[in-house]
Amino acid sequence: MLDILHTESSAGWGGQEARTILEADHLSRRGHRVRVAGPSGSGIEGEARRRGLPFLPAPIRSVADPLALVRIFRLLRRERPAILHTHSSKDSWLAGLAGKSAGVPVIFRTRHVSIPVRAHRLNPVYRIPDRILVTASATRDHLVSRCGVPPDRVITLPTGVDLGWFGPHVSGRPFREAFGFGEGTPVVGIVAQLRGSKGHDHFIEAARILSARNPEVRFFIVGDGLWRDLIAEKVRSEKMTARVTLTGFREDVPQVMAALDVLVIASTRTDGIPQAGLQALATGVPVVGTRVGGIPEVVREGETGLLVEPGDSAALARAVERLLADPAQRERMGKTGMDRVRERHSLEAMLNGLEHVYEDALRAAPGGGNGR
Repeated sequence: MLDILHTESSAGWGGQEARTILEADHLSRRGHRVRVAGPSGSGIEGEARRRGLPFLPAPIRSVADPLALVRIFRLLRRERPAILHTHSSKDSWLAGLAGKSAGVPVIFRTRHVSIPVRAHRLNPVYRIPDRILVTASATRDHLVSRCGVPPDRVITLPTGVDLGWFGPHVSGRPFREAFGFGEGTPVVGIVAQLRGSKGHDHFIEAARILSARNPEVRFFIVGDGLWRDLIAEKVRSEKMTARVTLTGFREDVPQVMAALDVLVIASTRTDGIPQAGLQALATGVPVVGTRVGGIPEVVREGETGLLVEPGDSAALARAVERLLADPAQRERMGKTGMDRVRERHSLEAMLNGLEHVYEDALRAAPGGGNGR
């Protein structure tokens, strides 16, 4: 049995937090001892408690928070995990330091996004962990070639999709009926945390361009976050309130994906392997994405979707229009996407890989760790 404690300092809810909980939940189901630590009242806490995972309050407001460092140190001395797995910059720094001081045998850090980081010698957060997991090969290449992280410490482990939740067996009819339109209405959506790097402004601009030529298309922005008011104001300023709907956070994401004809990933400067893209492909929905981070590793041009340059709203509109105009192409891309997810991005493959890298790191730790 592996003994794992995850930390996540984010108070919001998005793909990063969802992957953290997915890993914790399913490793717990495999018989491992797993706990999750994070801010009280956060999305992580709510989802951990909903799934019956032990949650430990660990507020982290900044990397310069000595009180948080002391609290996490005490938490780790009390819990004594064999593996500490950190996920955000703040907790990777503070929990990483506390873990070293508390004598945790193995420390992992997942770099979920592809934002460029400082040179390795100037960024000790990448010297603390014994292993760094990344979701995309592009992120690994950056850490190794430009930041000097030893290649044997960086492991690519793409996100897995629970094919029991996402797949062609899921119906999008409940979502469509809830918003008052039928199977014949073209539906385009973006499913992402509402923040600046996700490109919602370009999605809205593309919706305006496309609506001028195809007024029957409906657009949905699914998710919540700090930028909600700004994004709502953008919808109003573009005079798109009749065509663009902000749904807020939804738990029925499988049904949302099944209701779409096209999913858009409009990220402008950062992304790993986007969970929403994999979930859409698993459901048979093609994706229009930007050439950012790990997105091209999921959206294969002409195979599972189409790619455009980040920030180009007109190109985004043209790509979506092209797919809406060709149902046969959408179907081909959807089938290719489903096959690709089954072959390379299943939940089982991710969990098997995670168990393997945990066990390998424990074997390499002084004294062999205490993971089993």
